[in-house]
Amino acid sequence: MKNTEILLTIKLQQMLFIDPKRVRLLKEIEQCGSINQAAKNAKVSYKSAWDHLEAMNKLSPSPLLERNTGGKNGGGTVLTNYAKRLLQLYDLLEKTQDHAFNILQNETIPLDSLLAATARFSLQTSARNQFFGKVAYQRMVNSRCIVDVNIEGLKAPLQVSITPKSASRLKLMTEKEVMLMIKAPWVKITPQPLEGQTNQFPVNIKSINEEEAILGFKESNIEFCASLTSPNQWQITQQVWLHIDPEQIILATLE
Repeated sequence: MKNTEILLTIKLQQMLFIDPKRVRLLKEIEQCGSINQAAKNAKVSYKSAWDHLEAMNKLSPSPLLERNTGGKNGGGTVLTNYAKRLLQLYDLLEKTQDHAFNILQNETIPLDSLLAATARFSLQTSARNQFFGKVAYQRMVNSRCIVDVNIEGLKAPLQVSITPKSASRLKLMTEKEVMLMIKAPWVKITPQPLEGQTNQFPVNIKSINEEEAILGFKESNIEFCASLTSPNQWQITQQVWLHIDPEQIILATLE
């Protein structure tokens, strides 16, 4: 949406801590090293600048400013590392807000899932296949953690094999939202099902070229992209079987 302005305000202890005007003031201080000059650049009075800085310092968990006694200009005021990180965080939150608002324009992105909305709009990966689901079950098999993930549109869960440390770091639990990433070369296709194969589904070839095939399901809109080494042996509309090694699925989630 054009000409849209979103103003980010942060409160601490139910009092205004930082807003666009105060961010502008801190950035000017960082730039010129002088509160007096920063106030002029930010188009506020010197007293107003001091009032803003004093209000922020009273609420801030750490000091925002410190005196610089050296330098060719005989010293001045500089931002503390905490204040610099605060400005970086504010810029990051502004970008996140812009992304969140722009999501409204894409009705294919669900707004009931933070992981799906964030990943689909902001995350770019080399994996051609990206799916979102929920943890159904976890179990240990031969020192590996096998995670069953339910994906809407698939009749059976996808099984993912990760280390116990990874499972602990991801804080996996039943019904937790996860993202699965599968590179196209990891999706294998065969004309007939393989005996004892995990993550195996019947699909039809929807499109094909010299490098890859798009595989689809009759009962859902889910598609997989698979790399091809011998494209001449496959045909559009042909029914084939896709299968994916549980260890060749990358699992991601939000805290």
